[in-house]
Amino acid sequence: MKNSSTFKLVEIVDESLYALHYSDEGKDELSRLIDSWTDPLWLQRFFEEHKIDLLSGFWQGMSVKQAIIITRKEAIRLRKTLIAYAKRGKIERTETLSTIFKPLYNNPTRIEAFEKNKAVGGQKKSWLRIYAIRIERNLFIITGGAIKLTPTMNEREHLLIELQKLEEAKVFLSDDENADYFIFEF
Repeated sequence: MKNSSTFKLVEIVDESLYALHYSDEGKDELSRLIDSWTDPLWLQRFFEEHKIDLLSGFWQGMSVKQAIIITRKEAIRLRKTLIAYAKRGKIERTETLSTIFKPLYNNPTRIEAFEKNKAVGGQKKSWLRIYAIRIERNLFIITGGAIKLTPTMNEREHLLIELQKLEEAKVFLSDDENADYFIFEF
């Protein structure tokens, strides 16, 4: 698993949207996700590996080919939307990244410091997820993302890894010794 001391911040939109770049990955998390989600070969392998989930009642037996087409289009749209809202949120108060990112768990009782959030693709039923830590209304750090075909994140290893990455980033940011590093970066 990723160790919090082995990542750096990559700026996506100045003073608004950042992504973690883990030292054992070739790209920052947003780039890695979009590249994977638009790569037909990567998607073919993923959906074949998770075909049981794709054929479940929730997705109504969607074919791998249909899933690839939908995912590629939605990934491009999601990236454009994130960047547009990050830029717009710097000058407007009503359309910020908080419009797209929502708390990871439904029905939160309050806004937490370094809250775990998710952005979901634009389709009515979307399996694309981008996970991030909320710093402010229009300031988020992307920690990873996944294709979520199951009702909860606790059912598949690739989703559990994303939960762990979120938690490690939150713990790192919550540590007073590390806070100065990120404030300096911002």
